Amino acid sequence: MKKITLLIVTTILVLSCKDNTVKKETIPADTFKVFGTLKGLDVPYIFIDYTHDVTGDRVWDTIKVKNEHFSYNAKIKNTKRVAIWPMLNSKEEMGKNGKVEFLVRPGDAIEYKGEVTETFDAIPTGTSLCDDINTFNKSTEQLNKKASKIMGNIRALTLKLIKEESYHPSQGMHPKVQVKYDSLKTIGEEIAVIKKNFVKERPKSEVAAYYLSKMVTLKEIPDNDALTLLNAFDNTVKTSPFYIDVATRLKGSETTKSGNVVPELVSNRTLDGKEFNLKSLRGKYVLIDFWGTWCGPCVAEMPKVKEYSETYKDNLVIVGVNSGDTKQRIIDFVTPKGYNWVQLLSKKGVNDDNFVSKFNISGFPTKFIIDPNGIIIEKYIGGSEEAFEKLDEILKDS
Repeated sequence: MKKITLLIVTTILVLSCKDNTVKKETIPADTFKVFGTLKGLDVPYIFIDYTHDVTGDRVWDTIKVKNEHFSYNAKIKNTKRVAIWPMLNSKEEMGKNGKVEFLVRPGDAIEYKGEVTETFDAIPTGTSLCDDINTFNKSTEQLNKKASKIMGNIRALTLKLIKEESYHPSQGMHPKVQVKYDSLKTIGEEIAVIKKNFVKERPKSEVAAYYLSKMVTLKEIPDNDALTLLNAFDNTVKTSPFYIDVATRLKGSETTKSGNVVPELVSNRTLDGKEFNLKSLRGKYVLIDFWGTWCGPCVAEMPKVKEYSETYKDNLVIVGVNSGDTKQRIIDFVTPKGYNWVQLLSKKGVNDDNFVSKFNISGFPTKFIIDPNGIIIEKYIGGSEEAFEKLDEILKDS
């Protein structure tokens, strides 16, 4: 009787365990999934963005929200940086518009946990990549809150100055605004130190490679320091796209210095699909212009670039390198305006056509003046007259 009773109890326990076990969803090896049920998520859609593996274009998509729940999946080939943020119902909900970044590998399932109150207070969970991201975000949380508050004060102060003192931002930085921007810069420097230490302490972390990539791109760290951190990474990280991006950029920083031979540019990522080879322009001066239609200063300078291409047409060739636009968008922009010089399309990710990383471009527009022997004369970052003045100096008597 005792044996029968024990058998019944054991059977009940086993059945109870089976009933309470939730089978974990298997994600295909070439796919990632992100999902979550967040209290207070009362928006119709969430936005998501990442980079397409094949085209290198930025993927912008929407995720439908139903009963505070969202779910999205897509195919990827390697580790990606992904960001999501909620669609706002009104301007009053700006605090909910926090963009949350995470890294994801093929086969990963990322669950967001948290809630949406006055802010998007949710974090990605489910992988070691998420754990590292959350650890870093926690270490900079208070500084980011201070920075956000200062940014709000800057906006309010600017509006007040415009109203009370007939001030306009086009007149330059107002002294009162400058004081607050200086405070913001100090916070940025503190975050950069935390970021650098985070990278140094985690030589086996792909998240650390991601943050180093961001630091190099944004010029938050000297090249020598970045190289030291890069060389300290474990071999398991060296196939990461973020590690490769840092290595490519640091090499580009060195090879694109004045006096060096310009790096090779051979690609069929042109508007007509025909192969372009920068070496074919030897014998002429070349202006390489890194730009995008989304970049105000880039677009503002385009008429002047056209003017110089016509004024010095016998000795100067313009080569545009676009980042962030589709081929059709570029065609629609340049054709009506007669911007008929060659355009190359830089491709994001690890590939030979990522000209932005190859030339270590950190700001737009960026221009290079190349002499007839392929030697870099000078590099110019940002919108200014300097590049055009240099062209006049070189070409006015030619």
